[in-house]
Amino acid sequence: MLIPLGTDRLPPRRAITTSILIVFNLLVFLGMILANRSGYASLEDTLNAGAVGRNGFEPWTLLTFQFLHDPNGLGHLGFNMLFLWVFGQAVESRLGHWGFAAFYLLGGIAAALAHMVASPAPAIGASGSVAAVSGAFLALFPRATVRILLFFFLIGIYHIPALWFIAFYIVIDLFSQFAGMLGRSNDVANAAHLGGYAFGFSTALLLLAVGMLPRTDLDALYLFKQSRRRAAMRAATREYGSGFDTATPTTATPRAITAKDRSDGVPELVPVAPDEHAEDRRIITEALRRDDSAAAVEAYRAASGKLRLADGDQAEIGNRAMALGDADTAVRAYTDLLERRGERTNGSGGSSDDIRLLLSSMLVRRLGRPADAKPHLDALKDRSLTPDAATLRDALLAEMEN
Repeated sequence: MLIPLGTDRLPPRRAITTSILIVFNLLVFLGMILANRSGYASLEDTLNAGAVGRNGFEPWTLLTFQFLHDPNGLGHLGFNMLFLWVFGQAVESRLGHWGFAAFYLLGGIAAALAHMVASPAPAIGASGSVAAVSGAFLALFPRATVRILLFFFLIGIYHIPALWFIAFYIVIDLFSQFAGMLGRSNDVANAAHLGGYAFGFSTALLLLAVGMLPRTDLDALYLFKQSRRRAAMRAATREYGSGFDTATPTTATPRAITAKDRSDGVPELVPVAPDEHAEDRRIITEALRRDDSAAAVEAYRAASGKLRLADGDQAEIGNRAMALGDADTAVRAYTDLLERRGERTNGSGGSSDDIRLLLSSMLVRRLGRPADAKPHLDALKDRSLTPDAATLRDALLAEMEN
C-alpha cells in the first residue's frame, strides 16, 4: 500500500479552500453519526437521500454524494481527505480559492456521470472529486515528487515521482473496472475515479492551453514542448554532427604549439596552455548523445570555472538539469549561455528571449531569487513575445512586486 504524506510543491499561501472542504466533510460525517444516534435520521435514510445513482436520479445528488462517506469506518473518509490535503494545496495555489472550489465540485459531477454510465448502483464519497484534483496535479506538476509511506515487503518513507504514484492508482482503477465488467464485482466506484482523473487532467491542460492559467516551466505542456525540442536537437545532431565527435577538413584541430614571429623573421614555436575542460566537454557531450541526463548534468556540475560548450549542448544541459529537478545547475547553464551570447538573440539551443523567460521563472518561483531575475525580465519588457510568453513575463513581474 502506498500512502501519500506530502509533495515537494508547497503552496506559497495557505490553502483555505482545501482546508474548508476537509472540515466540511468531517462535519457532515460527524453529523450523520449524531443524527443516527439521536434518532433524528437513520444512516440508511441519509445515504439514500444523498447518494447519486441512475435509478431515481435527483439533480442535487450530484453535489450531496460528494460529502457522504461510509459510516461504518473512518478509512473511506480518511484516505479521501489525506489525498485531498496532499494534492489539493498545490492545485489550489494555481487555480485560486474560488476557482479550486468550482473545479472540485465540477470534478465530482464528472465522476458521478461516469459512474452512472458504468453502473446502476448508487455511489457516495469524495473520491471522484479527489481524483479530479490528482489529475490536475499531474497536468500542472508532472515532475513533482511525492513523499509516501510504503507498506509492502518493505516498510518505510520514500520519495517517488508523482507521475508514478498517480499512474499506479489509475492502473488499479482500470484493472478493477475491467474486472467488474467481466463479472468480478467490488464495492469501489472505479469508473467515478477514472472519470475524475480524466476530467482533472484534461481540464487543467485546457486551462493552460487557452491561457486562463499562466504557463510555467513545471506544467505538462511545457514538458511536452521540451521533449519535442530535445528530439529535434537529437535529430539535428545525428544529421549534422555535434562539432565534437570527429575532426573534419573544416574543423580546426587543436594543437599543442603555435607560431610566433621573431625579429629575424623565423617563426618561434611557443607552447599554448592546454584546454583544461577538454575532458569535461567530451564526457558531457558523450552523455548527451547517449541520452544519459544524470551523467551529463553531474559532469557539468563538477566542472570547475567557466566551461564552454556549444550553444545547443549548453541549453540542453539546462533542460536536462531542470528535468531532474536541479534548478541551481539549470540556472548556471542558462546564465552562462546568455552571458556568452551577449547581444545575440538567437542561436543553437533556442531563442535568448525564451531562455531569459525560463531562467526568470526558475529564479522567482523555484529558487526565490527575484533580484537575480529582474535584469532578465527588464530586458524582456520591450521585446516582441508570443502571447503565452508575454503572459508569463507579466505574471513574474507581478509576483516580484508582491
